[in-house]
Amino acid sequence: MMRLRDAAIVGVASIALATAPINPAFARWHGGPVFWPFALGAAVVAGAAVVATAPLRVLAAPVYVPPTAYYPPPQAYYPPQAYYPPPGYYPPSDYYAPPPGYYGR
Repeated sequence: MMRLRDAAIVGVASIALATAPINPAFARWHGGPVFWPFALGAAVVAGAAVVATAPLRVLAAPVYVPPTAYYPPPQAYYPPQAYYPPPGYYPPSDYYAPPPGYYGR
C-alpha cells in the first residue's frame, strides 16, 4: 500500500505536469495564486469529464467537419474600351410650360 509521502509526491508531480505550459504561447500570467484554486478545480472537473466520457468516445463514430462550400470565382470585370458621353436629355415639351392663363393676361 502506498504511504502518504509517496502519494503526496505523486500528487505534487502530477499537478506540476498538469499546470506546466505545453508551449511558450501558453506561458503567460494567469491571475496569480488567487486564481489557482479555481484553475485546479476546473482541471479536476475537465479531467473527470474526459474519463467519464471515454467509453462513449470510443464507441462513437468520429465527427468530421463538413467541407466548405465551393463558390466559383467571380466573373472578371472588363472596363469599357472607350468613354461615350451620356445621350442628351431633353425634358418633355410641357415640362417648362407656363401656368395656365399666363399668356391670356
